[in-house]
Amino acid sequence: MYLLIGPPQLARRALKRREKIVRELSEAPHLISAKASELPVDLSEKEKRTLKFASTVSDYEATVGNKVVILPDSKAALQEMQNAIKSAKHFIHLEYYIIASDEVTAQIFDSLIEARKRGVEVRVLYDALGSLSLKKIYFRKLTENGIQIAGFLPLSAVYQRFNLNFRNHRKILVVDGEKAFTGGTNIGKQYLGGLDPARWHDYTILVEGPAVLQLQDVFSKDWHFTTDEDLFLSKYYPPPKSGGDAIIQVLESGPDSEFHSLHQVILMILHSAEEEILMTTPYFIPDESMRSALTIAALKGVNVELILPSKSDAPFVQLASRSFYDFFLKTGVEIHEYLPRILHAKLMTVDKKWTLVGSANMDTRSFKLNFEINLLIHSRSLSKQADHLFENDFQDSKQIHLEEFEKRSTREKILENAMRLFSPLM
Repeated sequence: MYLLIGPPQLARRALKRREKIVRELSEAPHLISAKASELPVDLSEKEKRTLKFASTVSDYEATVGNKVVILPDSKAALQEMQNAIKSAKHFIHLEYYIIASDEVTAQIFDSLIEARKRGVEVRVLYDALGSLSLKKIYFRKLTENGIQIAGFLPLSAVYQRFNLNFRNHRKILVVDGEKAFTGGTNIGKQYLGGLDPARWHDYTILVEGPAVLQLQDVFSKDWHFTTDEDLFLSKYYPPPKSGGDAIIQVLESGPDSEFHSLHQVILMILHSAEEEILMTTPYFIPDESMRSALTIAALKGVNVELILPSKSDAPFVQLASRSFYDFFLKTGVEIHEYLPRILHAKLMTVDKKWTLVGSANMDTRSFKLNFEINLLIHSRSLSKQADHLFENDFQDSKQIHLEEFEKRSTREKILENAMRLFSPLM
C-alpha cells in the first residue's frame, strides 16, 4: 500500500516543472488580474478579505467583469460546447479526466476535426488513467487530421506505478480565449448523453471574460507539464472581453501546489457563512476541519443543507460517507439524498452571494492528490440561479431524518464504519 500511494515523486517532479513555468510566467504580460482598488466599491470589507485570502493561496488574483451561466443539464452543456467548437476561429484547447469511447465523444471529435480543417489549432489533453478505455481508433482519427493529443502521466513509465493516485481530474474547454467551459462533467454519453436514469446528473459552467484567460493558463501549464510545448504566447491570450457582473477567483489545486488552496478557501467561506450553506457533492468524506466548519455553522444558526447521492458509482465511498450522517444530523445539518440518477454534480453556495463550482469533490483525494480546477464566484445573480437548481434537486431528493436513519441494520452500520477506516484513501 505504501508503494502504491506513499512516495511523493510526482509532487517533487511537478514542483520542479512548476518552478520553471512560474519563472517563465513572471516575464509574460498575459496574466490578467484585478487589483484590490478595481474591485467593486459595494463589496464589504469581509468579502474583500475573502478574495484577498483566496488570491494569496492560489496562483491568480480575482478577475472582474465576467459573464457566467450554469448549464443545468447534460443536453444543454453538450449543445453549448458544440456551438462554441463550431464557431472557433483560432484555437480550441480541451482537457478532460474521462473521455469515453462512444457516440457523444465521436460527435465532439468530429466537430474538432471540422474545426481543424478550417485552420483552427486543436489540442486535446486527457488523463491517461481516467481515459484508459478510450480506443486507439479515436486517437488515430484525431492525429490523422492534424490534431495534437497528449496523455497526462502515461501509465507506461515504470515509476508511474507509484503515482496512480495523482490524476488530472480537471475538465476545461477553452475556445479562442473568449469562452471556457468547466465543472464536473466528463465527455461521453454517460455524462453528456441525456436525462434518462442511466445518465449522470451534473453541472457545467460557461464563462466569458477575463477568467477565461486564467483557465487557458491552467491548460497551458498542464500541456507544458505533459509535452514541454510552450503555449505562453500572446496569440493564446487575446485582450479579455468583459460584460458580466461576476467576480471570479480561479482555484487551481494539486499535489504541485504550495498551499492546498481549494481546501483552505472552502474552509474560509464556510466559517464566514452567516445565513445559509447549500452543498451538492457526489463523494462526501469530510476531514476533521470540514466537519468542524459545517457543524459550527449549523450550531450557530446557519441553515446547512447537503445533497448527496442515493445511488452511487462508488458504493464503498457512499458507505464511508453515510458513516458521518449521525454526527451531522445531531448538530442540525440537513441531509438529502438525490433519487433520480447517479449524482455527480459539485456545487456550493454561501449566503446567496458566493458560488463554488468545478471538478473537485469533498474528499481528501480532491483536496490533496488530484489536479483539480474550481471557480469561486461572487455574483448574486449566479447564486440565484444556483439556488433554483438546488430547489429542483431538493424536490427530487429524500430528506434523511435521524430517527429513521438510526433504525438501519447492524450490518449496514458495520459496513459503514469499516469503510470509514479507509476513507482517507478514497
